[in-house]
Amino acid sequence: MLCGMMAGAWVPASAQEAAGPDTVVVDSIAAADSLAAATSGISPSGAFLRGALIPGWGHTATGSLTRGAFYFSMEALAGWMVFKTQQRLGVAQDQAALWEERVTAELMAQGITEFEALDAALQDNEQVARFRGLVDARKEQREDWLAVAIFTLLLSGVDAFVSAHLGDFPEPLTVEGDPGGGTVEVALRLPVG
Repeated sequence: MLCGMMAGAWVPASAQEAAGPDTVVVDSIAAADSLAAATSGISPSGAFLRGALIPGWGHTATGSLTRGAFYFSMEALAGWMVFKTQQRLGVAQDQAALWEERVTAELMAQGITEFEALDAALQDNEQVARFRGLVDARKEQREDWLAVAIFTLLLSGVDAFVSAHLGDFPEPLTVEGDPGGGTVEVALRLPVG
């Protein structure tokens, strides 16, 4: 289903297909894209690709500026957090390497030179274990923020796709009021034919 949405494929339901000898069959993908382009200026598949490349671009093209700004802001935040987490991971790795070198030098000064004995002593050292745990935690944080960034990117594309499809729908419900007269009118528009 996602591949169909990405390609912009649209197949009319059987009730929407015109029947009769004078009916001309048109490529359904081209018809859907040309209809969307005529109403909102962009096809749904074009909106998806724009929204998936740069969050908010697909929404801006369909006229949904507020949602476009939201998706752009969320992706910028996720990108910033990936950057900051990468920096913190580098600091944690440097600190872990420093403590490992320091403890290794102390152990070698005590006469422990075998690799297995050094590795076992490093694992038992409280500071080395703490910084190794910090490195692992920073790696997990980076993975989490990357997942958020990818999810936001795909969500932006899918939402832009839906916005382009629904861009020509009329407003179904309006509420109007007269503050001086104290009346409120609710109207529901249903297209017929």
